[in-house]
Amino acid sequence: MTVAAKTSAGWADKRTPEEIAELRETVRRRLVLELGERWVETDPCVLDTYSWQYIAEAATGSQYMPRALAIALPADAEQVAAVVRLCNELGVQYKAMSTGFGMWNSPIEPDKVVQIDLRRLDRIIKIDAKNMYAIVEPYVTGNQLQTEAMKLGLNTHIAGCGAQCSVLASATSMMGQGLDGVSMGFSNRNLLGFEWVMPGGEIVRVGSFGDAGDYFAGDGPGPSVRGVIRGFAGALGGLGVFTRCAVKLYPWSGPKQLDLEGGSPNFFARIPRHHTAAVVVVKDWKSLAELGYRIGEAEIADYLGRNAPSLMAGVLTVDNAEAAEVYKIPMLHELYYALVVVMTAASTEEMNYKRSALREIVRGLGGGALSNDFSPAGIQDFLRFLKVVSARLGTRAFLRSMPSFLGLVLRDARRYGMAKAPMALTSLLYQSLLRSGMNMRGVFRFAGTFWTAMGSLVTWDNAIRGARVGAQIKRKYIDQGVIVDDGGDNAWGGLYEGGTFSHLEELAMYDQTDPEAGDRVAEYVAETNLACVDYHCGDSLNAVGPPFHRMFSPACMDYDKYTYRIKTTFDPQNAADATMFTDPAFAPDARLEARMQAVLADRAKVSIDTSHAGAPVRVLAPLH
Repeated sequence: MTVAAKTSAGWADKRTPEEIAELRETVRRRLVLELGERWVETDPCVLDTYSWQYIAEAATGSQYMPRALAIALPADAEQVAAVVRLCNELGVQYKAMSTGFGMWNSPIEPDKVVQIDLRRLDRIIKIDAKNMYAIVEPYVTGNQLQTEAMKLGLNTHIAGCGAQCSVLASATSMMGQGLDGVSMGFSNRNLLGFEWVMPGGEIVRVGSFGDAGDYFAGDGPGPSVRGVIRGFAGALGGLGVFTRCAVKLYPWSGPKQLDLEGGSPNFFARIPRHHTAAVVVVKDWKSLAELGYRIGEAEIADYLGRNAPSLMAGVLTVDNAEAAEVYKIPMLHELYYALVVVMTAASTEEMNYKRSALREIVRGLGGGALSNDFSPAGIQDFLRFLKVVSARLGTRAFLRSMPSFLGLVLRDARRYGMAKAPMALTSLLYQSLLRSGMNMRGVFRFAGTFWTAMGSLVTWDNAIRGARVGAQIKRKYIDQGVIVDDGGDNAWGGLYEGGTFSHLEELAMYDQTDPEAGDRVAEYVAETNLACVDYHCGDSLNAVGPPFHRMFSPACMDYDKYTYRIKTTFDPQNAADATMFTDPAFAPDARLEARMQAVLADRAKVSIDTSHAGAPVRVLAPLH
């Protein structure tokens, strides 16, 4: 992409190409003095590999974000601080990334930002088994930390973005909900102490480090600094760089290493003796709300969440052709009112109690369960499962499902052997929830990309209500051919901390190579954000960035005024690129204005709980 091409998307850059080249060379030369020749890169091809990002088309209209001035790869906090100080001195911005997932990692304007790639900071510094915490650097993934923690009888929260993503990034700088949240909370609730290169280049170590030389506690006396640096959504790189953090760990009642057979993508995980994996179904949304609350209050689940039928089809299969066939099975297609559950235990007695508690809850709601419990009671639960699904489908559609359902069993028999075939589905559920290794398999494969919406951190019944609102808005865009027809309902999420919090986000998959689709999906996101305010569904996952703050902030005590004050106090030079956080210089451009006008001119009709609708939203209201 050329500078001219980028500026055509809405950025005005008055510098000449020669001036940009001169600045790039100055930055490169100075970075080399700090890091060495090997760890600085300005080659256009390399810059473009960093520019290629998930949902870049929402910002630029293509799959590429704007090019950075240079790529810097520091080795430790001191080198990170040196890069930050250099950027302040030269009057250029910087943006840090760890494992990298999405446009939030990249500059929003071309040739103005040094990209700080933290991949060399990739160590698990410490796992304290007695006090149950770990200290990690930015490039440690959920998979790596969980693998090492399990050897010590511990487990770690993994965010919904998947086991391949950075533990530190989710804990310090970004949202971090996942299906283990019922027992392990979410990322920002698990953050303890941390090492922070502040926007001006000072290194501070927050929490217990000053007194004990370690990071086991996140706060000392007085207000929580954790709330300042990240809040709910995180600053997305707009408030300095985090180079080390401690996170809570949790007890693990399982083997030191999972017993896996097969090869990618068809692994068979042997479920440990005292563990249970189940799909629980009930008859309607009201029952699903009650099911979540009761399981959360009983404190029996380690993993609990909802995967919409289309997502389950993605996880159960290895390619789109197979997924399309599986999604046609009426029995699967109609699993709307279902939760997936994993329960772990240290003994037979403990698991028997958990199974009996779950059974009582499910049967009390007229539901059933498909699980790896092959006892007489477990078989009864499965028959109840079939009864609930049959009642929703009708006898004829239910019977039509059986040949295809048996076909899945035969498929698994060919893969794993006849003896393992009855356990293949629950095995897949178990490893999917436990390792979070197949999250992206369920969404990226269908169309190449997706964007999500709704997903507020609210009560469970409100999360369900939000998913229902989002599905109705989404139907409009499906009917217009903008996004993949996944049945409208594609809500993913669950309950956290025993049901104290919850969220369901409404995913939308689309063709990223179609410029019109990218723009229209951005309209979908904007429309669902407006609906979150109108129908009191809470702050969306997309309530980030200046354009969307202008929708939510007036309805939420003008929170972005405080975010702006934090930013300008800690970073008066705006050295950390904050365009995904709170940009002091933000002004809506013509493209954004046109997008919002299109949304306002043709909003979807929503027919749920309209008696609680709020006043019209103040779109793009002034903030400062």
